[in-house]
Amino acid sequence: MRNKYIIILIAGILLLSGCGKKDAVESKSLEQLHQENGVPVKVKVVSEEDFSKKLEYSVRLSGVNQVTEQSLVGGTVEKINFKEGDLVNEGDVIVTFPQDLSGMNYQAAKANYDVMSASYERLKNLHEEGGISQQEVDNVKAGYLAAESQLNTVKQMLEIAAPISGYLVEIYVDETDHVEAGDLLFTVAEMNKLKSKVTVTEKEIGMIQKGSLAIAKWQDIEYRGKVTAVGYAMNERRGAFEVDLEFDNPQKIMKFNINAMIELEVYNNPSAIVVDKKNLLRDSSGDYVYIIKGDRAENRYVQTGQFSGLNFEITSGLKVGDKLVIESRNLLEDGSLVKISQ
Repeated sequence: MRNKYIIILIAGILLLSGCGKKDAVESKSLEQLHQENGVPVKVKVVSEEDFSKKLEYSVRLSGVNQVTEQSLVGGTVEKINFKEGDLVNEGDVIVTFPQDLSGMNYQAAKANYDVMSASYERLKNLHEEGGISQQEVDNVKAGYLAAESQLNTVKQMLEIAAPISGYLVEIYVDETDHVEAGDLLFTVAEMNKLKSKVTVTEKEIGMIQKGSLAIAKWQDIEYRGKVTAVGYAMNERRGAFEVDLEFDNPQKIMKFNINAMIELEVYNNPSAIVVDKKNLLRDSSGDYVYIIKGDRAENRYVQTGQFSGLNFEITSGLKVGDKLVIESRNLLEDGSLVKISQ
């Protein structure tokens, strides 16, 4: 029985030894194949392409020209004449308060205005008929104008109108709400242009210039804009610099107070040579790539410029027409025989 186990053990050792020799033969054959026929590689012919570097931010957009109105009185909102999204004209009354609101004396101001208006009209007619002097008309006119101004002041406090023409983008109160003086009532904004502000780091601020291209992305639509102002002093509270942006919105598709992704183009080279990061190798001498010369691989050192994502701009070392290795580069050495595959 013991002899039987010894025979089995010896057979197993011989089997494992045979497998190892077989693998070594196969590995050696692969190296020989590369030496004899070349390392199969894929290449890309170098050409010029547009290269840009962009910074991304998430921001909230608002109207370039917008005004928020506050309540001038304390009291109950009587009526709201428009709804959010409505197009309103300058002077349209948006929110009204009751005329009998305590402390406003609307009725007294209205009665005084009616009396002075009637007196002024009567004296003007008498003057035209030659019955009284111009001085007497002017005396009454002064009182009439004072009464008119007083009534308009009270009305402006009770009837809050749109200060500009635009879209009623936000209403902060409902009918029957009680508000205090200073509470926000509504915001009107012109929507043909939108603005935003981004905060950038000390490193980023040096890349951004006034007039640089900015793109806002919202709901799979892109809107072109530009940098309108670049901060020259750091905001101490935020520890960053502020950059103002403006975007065209001619069809008024983008809405007020929406969150959008912003891209700032801080560098552009329309005729750059660009290499994917995975095709860049590095040793103690610097960055290099493999190109193909005839049937041999050549180790070519390069200088990189700007980078964006996984793409690097090559400023020297490569030229248009070079055959850049994009696959099997890790199998190569300088001078390796290669075979270009499709």
